[in-house]
Amino acid sequence: MAKNEKKTRALPTSSEALQLVKWDAGRLNELLAGMRDAELADLLLSCRNNDERLALIPHIPDELLGDALLELPESMQEKLLAVLNTDEIEDVVEHLDSDDATDILQAVEKHVADEVMERLEPDERREVESLLAHDEESAGGLMQAELFKVRHDWSVDKVIRVLRRFGREIENLHYVYVVDDDDLLVGVLSLHTLLFAEADTIVADIANREFPSVHAGQDQEEVARIFDKYDMLALPVVDDAGVLVGRITADDVIDVIQEEATEDMYRLAALSDQDDLAEPVSRTAKRRGIWLAVNLFTAIAASFVISQFEATIAQIVALAVLMPIVASMGGIAGTQTLTVIVRSIALGRVTFSNAKRALMKEVSVGLVSGVMFAILMGVIASFWFPELGIKLGLIIATAMMINLFVAGLAGALIPLTLQRLKIDPALASGTILTTVTDVVGFFSFLGLATLFLV
Repeated sequence: MAKNEKKTRALPTSSEALQLVKWDAGRLNELLAGMRDAELADLLLSCRNNDERLALIPHIPDELLGDALLELPESMQEKLLAVLNTDEIEDVVEHLDSDDATDILQAVEKHVADEVMERLEPDERREVESLLAHDEESAGGLMQAELFKVRHDWSVDKVIRVLRRFGREIENLHYVYVVDDDDLLVGVLSLHTLLFAEADTIVADIANREFPSVHAGQDQEEVARIFDKYDMLALPVVDDAGVLVGRITADDVIDVIQEEATEDMYRLAALSDQDDLAEPVSRTAKRRGIWLAVNLFTAIAASFVISQFEATIAQIVALAVLMPIVASMGGIAGTQTLTVIVRSIALGRVTFSNAKRALMKEVSVGLVSGVMFAILMGVIASFWFPELGIKLGLIIATAMMINLFVAGLAGALIPLTLQRLKIDPALASGTILTTVTDVVGFFSFLGLATLFLV
């Protein structure tokens, strides 16, 4: 019953919490102490500005503050941490797992991080230093040092006794990692297997030696794919020699999946993955302005193509009315193909080497769509401009069929080629595709009109 009551309890709004700062700080402390880190993050996000957030932060318990800050957008997190002094950051870090503590220290000024590191216990400092040595977007940067490992020659009984004594200090404990005398990973033992094994069984005999592991240098996207493939709750991380150095838990991988999906979505729209509502206007405008400038030049390229047929357009005004339709249909069709291919690349389902089937499918879809909509638009154009009749209908139908075919081909080939060149397909594909479909659409339509109508 108490559990259900906790789920349905009323949470304070930011305005209510700020009122309690003035009139009843003790009550506010009690309310915030009973909230979860995600709820505290929502409370901070709902504040109108950082001054209001900073008024609430002193009332959030240290053991919850770090996790709450990590739930906030990166730019907001950095601004709030910049205001906290070294003692306050130390209090936050001491209550976090090694991977989360590393994230906090990477978000503050280097001299502050160095000072906090000096104050940590030697064991904690070594753990955090080892994590800081890895790239943020690698398995090593994602892992945590806290795990439960046992020697390969221990009995099940001994493992359970040690687990009861020390295991409660480790959160999200799902597996026991079995290592040899040199700390090389031998296998993995689930708690289920451990609990139902005979007490005198040697753990090396029942450990799963085929359990997947990841290398500390592997990219976090690859780590996420391994989690998805094997449905693991945690994965061991090893170094070049096969020494067990940490583990990655499913909750961290969920964050990675969200980050990568957001990054791909933003980049398809020519946005930075760091773009969020908490950023200053000047910084956001600068980031977006770069890609708007690129798009301006591609638009100029399309306009240049149109300018080559200025005389044709001047004689037949109907062309100016209809030509945006050809380019727009190609752009939409290409974007559909592009989105499917980029997402498949991100999930590891399509690579340059196995892309033939995907390429054939998208080109076929482009041809089928091209034929259907070419016929439809040809009929519409014939009735819309009866003075030009069926000839105009055939021209726009042919141009649309050409552009939709090219859109399907380009939408698949562009991201695959960029991946082959080790360029993020999500970053540049959209701009290149728009240029291709606009140029091909305008050139085919106006070129055919020049040949057969003028």
